[in-house]
Amino acid sequence: MPLQKVLFKPGVNRENTRYTTEGGWYECDKIRFRQGNPEIIGGWQQISNNTYSGVCRSLWNWVSLDGDNYVGVGTNVKFYIENGGAYNDITPVGSTQALGANPFLSNGASTITVTANTTGLTVGTYVIFSGVTGTYVSTLNAQFEILSVGSTSFTISTSPTIIPAVATGGSTVSAQFLLSAGPAAPVPLVGWGAGAWNEAGTTWGIGGTTSSALRLWSQSNFGQNLIFGPRGGGIYYWDATTSVTTRAVNLTTLGDAECPVVQNTITVSDISRFVIVFGTNDPNAANPTALDPMFIRGQTKRILLHGFQRLLIKPVVFVYLTALKLLPQYKLVRRLW
Repeated sequence: MPLQKVLFKPGVNRENTRYTTEGGWYECDKIRFRQGNPEIIGGWQQISNNTYSGVCRSLWNWVSLDGDNYVGVGTNVKFYIENGGAYNDITPVGSTQALGANPFLSNGASTITVTANTTGLTVGTYVIFSGVTGTYVSTLNAQFEILSVGSTSFTISTSPTIIPAVATGGSTVSAQFLLSAGPAAPVPLVGWGAGAWNEAGTTWGIGGTTSSALRLWSQSNFGQNLIFGPRGGGIYYWDATTSVTTRAVNLTTLGDAECPVVQNTITVSDISRFVIVFGTNDPNAANPTALDPMFIRGQTKRILLHGFQRLLIKPVVFVYLTALKLLPQYKLVRRLW
């Protein structure tokens, strides 16, 4: 029987069944079509053997004025700057707390109970201790992940180091709590699947509530520097002229009292370099720090500081979104771009 040349149509057709897609391709994996023929894409290549903590939900790549290639990496527990294959932890500090005398109590193994004010703490958040004195200075003056949270204490693990069941630490212990960790997977805020099992105040058949959804980040460049923040959280700023290990700071600490304190999404206009915040606080509202998801604030002023442009966000342009339309002031925001 003579050979017969078989010609296949380029592209993948999923609109028909396998049998009706005659002379074509129905499904594929990691291929692309080049000049009508399929070829292997090549897959992915691991950029380094280093790892980061948490589940990554945001990547942002840029190059500094010095030619350094950076990638902002936002996970559900931390924020990193990737440079040269190394993941540098620049997660901002959320709060600082001076602890009482001998706040560490071991269970006789590696689980340590730390007495502290636990308001707002979540499991998975990282804490950095300093000022520890006594026998276990080298072990406890370090960074730990919070494993559980109680009303007046939380637990960490010093594994593999075992500490005897005694209270220790001294009287000068300070704790820096990094930004609270967020959920690694989507969690319903209300209804079925929300809240904890047998949550207090709920009855059978009525779902609970969850205060935080999936941890999402927004990132954008202000020049060679990075402005970023978690959805529903603050706005943070990392200066590329500093070290890649320098932690980002809250924008409110840079000298502008009118800077937004909360946001859902941040972006920077590509030409004028104005920062626009979608979903933020209304400084003229009854609660000036509360998040209004329908409120937008835009930057209207820039200041040169040490040769670099430093942003100041002024609440001069206000736009309020209704359920059906944009108010006329929307044109003012358009001119900022």
